[in-house]
Amino acid sequence: MYPDLEGRRAIVTGAAGGIGAGVARAFAAQRIALALWDVQHEPLEALAAELRTAGATVASEVVDVADSAAVAAAAAAAERALGGIDLLVNVAGGNAGTRPALVQDIPGEDWDRVVGANLSSAFHCIRACSDPMRRAGGGAVVNVASLASITMSLHFGASYTAAKAGLLGLTRHAAMDLSRDGIRVNAVLPGPVITEVMRLHASKSTLIDSIPKQVPLGRWVEVDDVANAILFLCSRASSACTGTHLIVDCGLHIGCPSPPDVYFAQRPSGSA
Repeated sequence: MYPDLEGRRAIVTGAAGGIGAGVARAFAAQRIALALWDVQHEPLEALAAELRTAGATVASEVVDVADSAAVAAAAAAAERALGGIDLLVNVAGGNAGTRPALVQDIPGEDWDRVVGANLSSAFHCIRACSDPMRRAGGGAVVNVASLASITMSLHFGASYTAAKAGLLGLTRHAAMDLSRDGIRVNAVLPGPVITEVMRLHASKSTLIDSIPKQVPLGRWVEVDDVANAILFLCSRASSACTGTHLIVDCGLHIGCPSPPDVYFAQRPSGSA
């Protein structure tokens, strides 16, 4: 799809499952050499073995990206293993094991964990990879934010919303600061993504059927949809894009107050 990506070298955080694993597979298909990071050892090694069997060059390491020292050491190891770093995709995040709560009820330690996992982690990774990417002649960073960055999170609470909104600010500022080193920094904002874990849980409730009824395109966002957006932002096809974000949500952000079926029922075909 993007021939210019062949032979590039990428770090993908949060790579053991979901969007991160999807990005790793999409990158491997483009013959990008990979350094995969996650805190989950077994699924990380299973993915690394899968990709190596398919012919990919893969280094894998258990890394807590909320730990700045661990990130710095892992970035140096990745540069040695791959011979350089051209691309960084910050996927790691989530609710960090916390429970959703009203803003007035969020424990301070839960706030710190979620902000650390979603925002500080990206800062640590960008800072640690900036020199290796400069030495490689430039590159691209993609931060995986969320539709909650510009709306709010119904499931993870204010700490997640604030962290993902902050990630957009970091994206813009890092894009400016790294521009003279030839490093572009952008973000993707996924909407409701049907990962393997989400598919398992949603199938036990009405959620699997309810989401498609709420979005204009009538379906969940697939992991591959997000991975394809990230491939674009890493490729020369997006060479004029930096400091911006790409929404991948099947149109949910449009904000129509009526479900699509109701909206179109009120507007017969051919009417304005």
